[in-house]
Amino acid sequence: MQLDELERLYNEQAYTEAITKLETYLQDYPQEARGWHLLGLSQLENARATDNPDLVSAMYEAAYDAFTQVLTIDASHAQARLHRAYLGANIMTEKGDEAISDCDVLIAGSDEDITTKALLYRFQIWVLKEEPEKALADMHRSLQIYESLYVDDLPQLNVARFQCYTRIGDVYYHTENRPAALEYYKQAFDCTVYNNRLMSTIWFALEMADYDFAANMLQILISTGENSREEMLRLLKHIQQLLTEGVRHAMLAREYCKGTTEFWHEFYGEDDDEGTLEQILVGKNFVSQYPDEAYFYHYTATAFFNIGSYQEAFPWYEKSMAIKPYPFSIVRWYYTTYKVTGHFPTAWPDIDHLIPYDWYAAGVIFTEIIQLENDPQLKQAATPLKRFLYKKAFDLYHAYWYENKGNSYAGHPHHFAMCCNNYGIALYEAGIFVEAAHIHTIGYNMSPFWEQLESRADAYHNMGKLAEAIADRRNILENYTDVLPLMYYVSIHERMIDDLCTLERHPEALDLYEKILNEYNEWIARDMEELEVYDRNTITYNIDRIKTGRAFIRSNSDNDLSERILALESHLTDKPDDSDAYFNLMYLYFDNGQYEHCIGAINNRISIGGIQQLPVISQMKIYYFRGKAALKLKRYKAAIADMQQTLEIMASGDAADNSPNYRFGVYAFMAEAYLGEQEYDQCLTYGMQCVNIYAGNNWAWDAEASAIRYTMALAFEAKEDFSSCKKLIDLIVANDPGYQPAVEKKKQLKGGGLFSFFRKKK
Repeated sequence: MQLDELERLYNEQAYTEAITKLETYLQDYPQEARGWHLLGLSQLENARATDNPDLVSAMYEAAYDAFTQVLTIDASHAQARLHRAYLGANIMTEKGDEAISDCDVLIAGSDEDITTKALLYRFQIWVLKEEPEKALADMHRSLQIYESLYVDDLPQLNVARFQCYTRIGDVYYHTENRPAALEYYKQAFDCTVYNNRLMSTIWFALEMADYDFAANMLQILISTGENSREEMLRLLKHIQQLLTEGVRHAMLAREYCKGTTEFWHEFYGEDDDEGTLEQILVGKNFVSQYPDEAYFYHYTATAFFNIGSYQEAFPWYEKSMAIKPYPFSIVRWYYTTYKVTGHFPTAWPDIDHLIPYDWYAAGVIFTEIIQLENDPQLKQAATPLKRFLYKKAFDLYHAYWYENKGNSYAGHPHHFAMCCNNYGIALYEAGIFVEAAHIHTIGYNMSPFWEQLESRADAYHNMGKLAEAIADRRNILENYTDVLPLMYYVSIHERMIDDLCTLERHPEALDLYEKILNEYNEWIARDMEELEVYDRNTITYNIDRIKTGRAFIRSNSDNDLSERILALESHLTDKPDDSDAYFNLMYLYFDNGQYEHCIGAINNRISIGGIQQLPVISQMKIYYFRGKAALKLKRYKAAIADMQQTLEIMASGDAADNSPNYRFGVYAFMAEAYLGEQEYDQCLTYGMQCVNIYAGNNWAWDAEASAIRYTMALAFEAKEDFSSCKKLIDLIVANDPGYQPAVEKKKQLKGGGLFSFFRKKK
């Protein structure tokens, strides 16, 4: 049990404390191999975390001795032997011979994972001992083991292959066999195109005049963004010099041109007009040299495209597409066609292009282009291509990571995650929420970042999975605040509060409400002044939404409703033009029986904010609640007018806005208003509408079914159609014996009410 506690300290990275307690423990239990192994691991980790060279050396010595002690007690302890071999191969090179012996023992075992580590350590020692043939033999043996060890895990297999091929290449490089080194570097690149050796390897390839290999690496270097601008510029300038001096190579020229688009001002200057002219000249020059390479037509077209000269760009894009459509050509050709002809092409080419990043980047480019358009119908028409581009990228990434297919061009996990985020957003925009959430989950599992959680939360919200949306946003607030922009920090609070209220988790909503408003007063209001105008305005809008959202956060206070009303009234003292606050007060005043105030709040909302920009459902609610309030005040004509306006607005909406629930509510209040206005036939007409909705939807009898029939019974009574009145009352009592108005009316009728006179007459 004591060792379990000491292991807990090690797992919690309390290495110094673990070492002290283990040394004491081992004085009492010197034959405890597990304790010595734990001591060695703690010393090893402590050494790695220490800056003092003298202490580091002593700690490594202590770790080595501890592992030796384990092996003295138990010579079969593979992990202790492996760690000791590691120290001998990497840290304490004077113990190289002992490390080779340890590796020999481990390699003779049957554990493939341990064998590959031992082969690596022995390889490193052979390199130090200048025994290249033995080193190469160990790496080739490792390759064979990895082929079986990771047979069902292509990404992991390719990483292992890359490491082996790179090490083999390094051995050949340092033994002056440069052609052999280059061949193994090429094999390594094919296994893992996104790697940390690209920059040094591309210089070597250029030196060896292998321009195919150099071009392949350059297109990856451009997309990674992991090298400094200075490094990339130096490389591109060198390639420019090679091309100027007469190197003829279409692929290298193509990738060079791609690189200049990332460093446009460095190659074409600060004057956009002169730079554009120069880019066009460069593009035309390469077209003349390589007339069969589509990219140079695209490059020339894009110079025109970027200055809005779509007519000039169009024939160049057409030529590029005719030779070979690239993903990034498709999107600009597609948009240029629209700008020139007034409509999008009816289709686009579905080509086999096996670099998923190019599809993803094309989707990003197209998204950015379309965002500049203000016409929502145009944006809607463009969404199918956006989904197509992201799906092409997603399918290639997914096949590599989940289906053991494809190539390492799909091997960048963060690119895959970003693709998932954008593809998920495109699905969300199309209303495909379930699939969007699934795609975001894949992306987040691949490479977690807060945007993925926020996007998934949006999808969950629209699926009605509010608890899941809240959990994702809570995760953001708990783990990503260091990188979360302030604008999103505030908006996430607002969305969480809204969902918590919908789920009636009011205590949590109130805590979050008080937290964010306190933070706004303490530091957000100050910090937001340093932001751009758009961000400041967005934060202010969200804070106002949070304040007006107080209308729906219930508490256990005896004065809960009054407190919520007071909170909004206080907010309106500071922001008298906040139309949303009046909209929310509409609910509270109605619930509190302040019907005049309810009507006043609605009138203020209409006069301040208008209603045309509101969603149909919100427009409906404005007139619906004003009509209900008027009905409560017995202003029947006003109630009828507002309910009729509600019906007109409903008719302009979609199926959700015209749902049976909504129509029943309006018809029921129309019936009640016409009863009050003594227009009994109209009352019965709308009452029958309600009855038909119940029948058509096969709804069970409930209190609302009783209420509408009671209204109709009163209309029949007023029309002196006492038979129909009595039938309805009997029907209500039979189906809903607890509905008191009908029970009382039935007693009245039996006790001599309206019908007694006629019985006596007979």
